[in-house]
Amino acid sequence: MEDSEMPVTRFHPYHGLNISLESDDQVACRTTSFAHALTFSEKPLKPGEVFLVEIEKNERGWSGHLRIGLTQFNPNEKFELPQYALPDLANMGRSWISAITKSYSRPFNQDSDPGTSEPYQSVLGDSEIIHTPQGSFNRSLLLPLNRLNNYTNVYSHVSKREQDQILPTDIGSRIGIMYHVVDNCAEMHFIINGEDQGPTVKNIPYQSGPLHAVVDVYGTTKQVRIVQLYGVSTLQNACRDMILQAIGKSQVSFLPLPNKIKKFLRYECEL
Repeated sequence: MEDSEMPVTRFHPYHGLNISLESDDQVACRTTSFAHALTFSEKPLKPGEVFLVEIEKNERGWSGHLRIGLTQFNPNEKFELPQYALPDLANMGRSWISAITKSYSRPFNQDSDPGTSEPYQSVLGDSEIIHTPQGSFNRSLLLPLNRLNNYTNVYSHVSKREQDQILPTDIGSRIGIMYHVVDNCAEMHFIINGEDQGPTVKNIPYQSGPLHAVVDVYGTTKQVRIVQLYGVSTLQNACRDMILQAIGKSQVSFLPLPNKIKKFLRYECEL
């Protein structure tokens, strides 16, 4: 079965020295150290377009975690890359970046107007299908893969509620970046495991230049994969997504399936 034509989201081929791109430039892995691991979206983002990555591997022995944001530096121009997104790239200007932490929370109050008691309204809306200028997708794609079985075999004393929780920095966590236009400026939003975190940065002059997503595979974060949100998926990929949402990657090895199909479910090969 061949893929239908669809806008595949990839990392830009220009990246930090310690980054290796895999799986048709949809996976970024930091090979050594914890620096020189900047990556960018292949194309600039449109207003409202969500760029989503999933943390696939972590590495102990380092401090800090994934850093993500927007930049008006164009990777096509192959500008000199700094070691880090924070503080280096941010200090160069024209970049708006934040560190993802275990307890990441909205940097602005939900009620930005002290005289308003209305709760914060997510830019994603509240319907099951999320519509953006790039296309529409199911809200479930923003959610982390089921990780209950990951914990059950190792920490049998942990409660089910604790088993179902996932930290923003955990393997399986899905981190999205987007910008929303407000009064001729842009506000940067993070989408963490399906939840809009509100405006992280305001008053971005988006009209002064295209905005690429920037991802620094920093610290304990070892490898990230772009989650494809747009375009018509093949039946194979749709089935893979449904299986992984139901059981998680850790349980694929126990399925009564041929090894090649198991590798496909783990994104290790194509059928």
